[in-house]
Amino acid sequence: MKTKMLFLAMIALIAMTACTTDEPIMNTHVNQEDPNTPVLPVGDFQMWPTPSIDDSNLQGEGYTFDYWREHKDEAQTGDELMAMCNIPNDLLKNMSTPNLAWTCFNHPYNTDWIAFNNYYEGILSVMTRFNGYGELMKRKSGAEAVIDLFVQLGYNEEGKINVNEPSMIAWTLVLCTANDYLAFNQEQVSRLAKEVLYKEFIANVTSSANLYLSHKSYCLLGAFMAYHYDEELPEEQRILLASFIRNLSMTYYTSEVDLVRSYTIIKESLNRLAGE
Repeated sequence: MKTKMLFLAMIALIAMTACTTDEPIMNTHVNQEDPNTPVLPVGDFQMWPTPSIDDSNLQGEGYTFDYWREHKDEAQTGDELMAMCNIPNDLLKNMSTPNLAWTCFNHPYNTDWIAFNNYYEGILSVMTRFNGYGELMKRKSGAEAVIDLFVQLGYNEEGKINVNEPSMIAWTLVLCTANDYLAFNQEQVSRLAKEVLYKEFIANVTSSANLYLSHKSYCLLGAFMAYHYDEELPEEQRILLASFIRNLSMTYYTSEVDLVRSYTIIKESLNRLAGE
């Protein structure tokens, strides 16, 4: 109980201290006649475009956000804070893709998803305002690097990041966007499904009472994978998962979603996608 209270207190603290912006909260452009369409960011930013940057010979080091650390007290708005995090172009263009993924993971405002009414909308806001993500999504090995880092992280062993940390949840939400915009091939989907099953992120969901933030993000990832990539998923279950995704993305989700059945569908779908 103490652990849960401390975690919730940490969430509240991060939400209060999160980067603010003068812009309105990003809308979700969902076609009301077809509510199953992907959630799109506002503006012309293209999420997960067809990769065009050959990164096979890039070996540059990662970025440490030193400029942001040294000048963040000078910022007047949230937008200025976000801009201070951008990677200098000469460093960005030469950075290896694994180092770029790690840099994106360490973005100071990744955990701003906590401050949004819609967590998925929150990670989209961060990704569309950081040039590191923009570059990563254009790299030919960018999608693979996102999975690689997900596989490396999240264990409770010494030196590993705990699966319940907001930074790990943020990276799980980044993976949700890659699924939503069909950035993965079938081999990558299979690998990711196996990893989700192995880590047992989607587990013990029996009621809304124990669907905490960490499980919400991992269930959301599984739902995106099942919805977009499972060709054996019946249409009735696809519709159910679409509702599950929309509701689970929200800070306060409704009780209209059948959580237990949705979890069962996701688990079965992940097993199919993993080839097990």
